[in-house]
Amino acid sequence: MGRIPRKLRLPLAAAVTLGLLAAGLTLMSRDEDGEGGHLAANRAQLKRACGGLLPYDELRDRAPDDVRGSLDQYGTLLQPGQESRSLLNCTVDWGEGHSGLRVEAATLVNELPFGLSAESLLAEAYEAPGITGRYDDESGRGWVVAECPKGITGRARPVSQFYVTVAMGEAPARTAFRVAVGVANAVVQHANCGTTSATALKPPARVIDTYEVHDEDGDATEDWTGDDPISADEPGRGAKKCAWITAKGSAPLPGTWITTGDLQNSRLLSACQAQRWVEETGEETDPPPADLEPEALDAASWSGELGRSAYGEFEQSGESPGSADRPDTINETGAVLALWARSECATGTTFHRVSIRPNLDDYSVDFEYGGLELTRSQRAELSGNARKLMTAYLNSPEAWPTQQRCHDTKLLGEVEEWK
Repeated sequence: MGRIPRKLRLPLAAAVTLGLLAAGLTLMSRDEDGEGGHLAANRAQLKRACGGLLPYDELRDRAPDDVRGSLDQYGTLLQPGQESRSLLNCTVDWGEGHSGLRVEAATLVNELPFGLSAESLLAEAYEAPGITGRYDDESGRGWVVAECPKGITGRARPVSQFYVTVAMGEAPARTAFRVAVGVANAVVQHANCGTTSATALKPPARVIDTYEVHDEDGDATEDWTGDDPISADEPGRGAKKCAWITAKGSAPLPGTWITTGDLQNSRLLSACQAQRWVEETGEETDPPPADLEPEALDAASWSGELGRSAYGEFEQSGESPGSADRPDTINETGAVLALWARSECATGTTFHRVSIRPNLDDYSVDFEYGGLELTRSQRAELSGNARKLMTAYLNSPEAWPTQQRCHDTKLLGEVEEWK
């Protein structure tokens, strides 16, 4: 969420002058003496900030009384024609000891400030069912993706999806989500790019911690030390949309799998992951994977402009079909074979990726000297397993692609994610 390069912004004097004339904004600096009496002014500033696109009711109680706030803002929604990559970038600073606010709204054409891989989408964080997005309480940052079906104009090309990021320090996850959703809905209304009230995101009534640790009394804790027995609660474990991985009689791959899925209930993305060991103990499931048999897998989809952004993320890292030809020699234990496909789904062109990680634990191979050279049959078996996984993912009734009415699917190719 860093600022755009200075050369892409209007000169400071012109920007300030234009801002004062167009919006009547008063940029206030902090009161050095630290005395009180600033609550009314700070709340008034919040109402004006970001072109009035902030959800004031969610933020008014956060405004302090002992210090005057400062405001920095820019973006094409505030000043049409401005040379900025942001629709909106707004920072309210209340100084040391107070959690300020930073909000950015930008199109998905830009490089995203959050990861979209299955691993990123299933990392520990907070999620709100019905909202495409996540919140990390450790960094105090979160993001949501919203839709603008009629397109945001005034850009190099119309865009129908955008993201909103928020940074609020130690704010509760629910508050951060509600602020991000409020800004997203305000942007849609301001740009007049929605179609019906159904386009609007609903402020979440609850959020879910995707990985919560408990002590022996059942209380949430961050303490992994000591001798007290600790358990972990993963609401996404055994998610219904990932049940196709373990379906009796139709499971695509052999073995006993422990599955986890995201909880966003999104029509723009989905992620499932599975492994053949118990995370808390490290013990393998029964039966343990044979040599080169898949021991971990994932399946993910991204739709619309979000899909193009996700695919671009893999392209930049050299992990998309055709990026690089690698020899059939594995030189690392975490080697992965991925398979990509593209479909037309409810929200537009969609990219799908599945991957398998073969079991290499029992190979007495010195990966620093030669690695494991796969035979033709071994390499073909890896490909066959990846295709079985993709076929099951695309066709299982409970899986995300079927739920999103995906069709006209084309396989794009494999990616050998190893050195």
